Order: sequence, then structure tokens, then C-alpha cells
Amino acid sequence: MRVMLVNAYARSGGASVAARRLCKALNSAGAEARLLVQNAEGAEDASVWTTGDPWARQRPWLDAVPVLPWRNRRSPHWGNAWIGNGRTRKAIRDFAPDVTHLHWVNHGMLSLRDVLRLKGPVVWTLHDSWVFTGGCHSPQDCSRYRECCGGCPELNSRWEHDLSRWNWNRKRAAWGKADFTVVAPSRWLADIAKSSSLLEERRIETIPNAVDLSVFRPMDRVAARLALGLPEDVPLFLFGAHGASTDWNKGMDLWRAALPMVADGCPGAEAALAGASAGAPGRPPLPVHELGVLPPDRLAMAMAAADAVVVPSRMENLPNMVAESLACGTPVAAFSVGGIPEMVRPGETGFLAKPHDAGELAGGICDLLARGGAMRAACAAFARETYAPETVARRHLELYRSLLEPA
Repeated sequence: MRVMLVNAYARSGGASVAARRLCKALNSAGAEARLLVQNAEGAEDASVWTTGDPWARQRPWLDAVPVLPWRNRRSPHWGNAWIGNGRTRKAIRDFAPDVTHLHWVNHGMLSLRDVLRLKGPVVWTLHDSWVFTGGCHSPQDCSRYRECCGGCPELNSRWEHDLSRWNWNRKRAAWGKADFTVVAPSRWLADIAKSSSLLEERRIETIPNAVDLSVFRPMDRVAARLALGLPEDVPLFLFGAHGASTDWNKGMDLWRAALPMVADGCPGAEAALAGASAGAPGRPPLPVHELGVLPPDRLAMAMAAADAVVVPSRMENLPNMVAESLACGTPVAAFSVGGIPEMVRPGETGFLAKPHDAGELAGGICDLLARGGAMRAACAAFARETYAPETVARRHLELYRSLLEPA
């Protein structure tokens, strides 16, 4: 079976990680899979193809033109999908896949009209809410996607006929003609997609993303700390996220707010911080070890070195950070939001705090620092059972075959 996976980037963001892992798992399962990207970002894997578009670096900016007047919007993340991309369509057509599997295709990778023109069965994995909103990726507490968007809080708009309504109308027209099956990595995202006005009639399957268990696995905690230059014998918790310093949704401000309470509740505790220019507080109340951007093997080492991993996001689908931490045997402290409760089982694989309550999150961190060691075996077992690449690949292949069977 020939499968073309499509994602704007080869490395940046959780969707690219998930798409790349699925491509590898499908090939290992006997399929002929390729990952088509707009920007290869230095990826040298033979299964990763690029569109070869000379405008690839400019496309994100061109796609963003309609949102530029909305300067007071809450988040920089917004997608319009209004610019056609013949290079993407040609690359898919030349590969002649049995199934085209879309992932995160914003930043000019595919327009709404491009999706309409794809041939054969199309599967679309939701890594956020964009497919069924007027342009935002994370609607937070807004539920206007159930109707017709407009008056968008993400845009900080009070106008009903704003950019979100324009995009919603475009999607209503396009999705009414496009034939695609939806995959949601979490039951939570599947449920809210089903509640949306744009996807309520779609077939929606729930299949989690895979984790590379050969990389993210339990390892000797002391050896991992020594390799990273971390202290051997102190309670240690890790925070890291892609773009945490600029993405309000990742909750870095909530992590910072929790630090003084962790310092009070767990004397001697120290923190590790992974990510690009994440930036510890100017005068943190406890030692913070900045690790910078880590390749997967070093990130796995940092997770194994920690007594707990903290994921303070305001809203998440099925975050790789949580799945990877559990695969390393490290319990997670997070807010009870999005798909995280499907991953973190209180008292078994971590701690769930009331949404956006930094004090309760700090208490959960202290609890895991004190007794999280007893959860490590359960964390690793849950990850092996749920996120093993061969299991995820098999479930996708079953879905593909069901779409290829004659009606």
C-alpha cells in the first residue's frame, strides 16, 4: 500500500514529530510510505520528500496576510489556507498514493481548494482544532465553532462578520464537497470535532500518536543526570515545550508562578528547563538548569533523569511531551485539560491539577517529587501498551484498508 503523509514541516512542532514517526512505523509494517513536507529543516531521511517550492520560506508569511490587521489577537497562531499550492498537489499526484494522509498543512502547504482537488481516499489527522474553526488552532473556552464562528476571542474581535466568519464560510463551502476521514489522537478532540458544525457529519476515528520506544525508554536515572551535568541526589522536575517562551498556551507563566510554591513545599528541589530560549525567571526561587534545545536521545535522557515532568499547558490534544515522559517511566504533573486526562492517571502515572491553578500544580509537583518513583513502572507499561509504533501503524492500516474496500 502506498501512503503519502503530508505535513508542512519535517521537524518543527508536535505534528511533524507524529507524522515522521507514523511514516517510519508504516514502512516497518510493510507499507510504502513517504512524508511530503514544505520545509525539510535538514531532515535527511529518504522517506521525507519536499515539494521543491522556491517560495516555501515565504508561504507562511503570505498565508498570514489576512490576519495581519488583527494586531491585538491573543496568539500568533492562525491559519487561512487561502493560497493555492500546485507544487504540493503535483508531488502527491506523482507519487500516486493509494491513500493521502494529511497532518498539519497550514503555512501555505495546502489551500482549501487544494484539498478539494486531492484524488482517492483522504485521511486527515487533527493535531489541533484548526480544521473545524474559523482559523484558530486552540479555541480555549470558546465554542463558537459549534455554530459559525465570528466575534472571535482569539482575534480579540467583537465583529460577527470578522476573519473567523469569512474562513468558516470558506470551509463550509469546501468541506461540503471534500471527501475525507478524520483521525483524532485523543477522544477529547474527537468529541469536540464531532460537536463542531463543520465536522459533525464526518467519520471520526480515535488513534493515538506513536512514540519511538527505542529512544524514549526507562534508563538509569543517576547515569542520565551525570551525562547531562545535573545534580545526582536532589528532587528534580523538568519543563520543556516547543516555543514555550512565545506560546501563551504552553503555560510557561503558570510554571513560573508555581516555582515559589514548589520551593516552599519541597525544600531542596531543583528544576530543569528544555527548549529554545525558554528563559528561566530572572531570580528564580530555586535552582533552574537550562538545557537548551535537545535532540530526541538527549531529551529522553532528561526525562529519565527527572523525578517528574511538568506540562502546564492551558489546552492540549495528546501532547508528545506527556507520552514521551511516560515512555521513559517518569510521571507527569499537568492540568486536567484536553486529552491529558486520557494519558495521566492520578496516583498511577502522574498528577492532574485543576485547570490553570498554579498552586495546585505546585502541590502536584511536590507530591510526585516525594513519591513518583513508585509510579515509574506503571508509566512505562502504559506507554508501551498505548503508543507502541507497531500498534499505531496497524490501526492506521486497518483504517486505510476500510477506505479502499469497494462500497
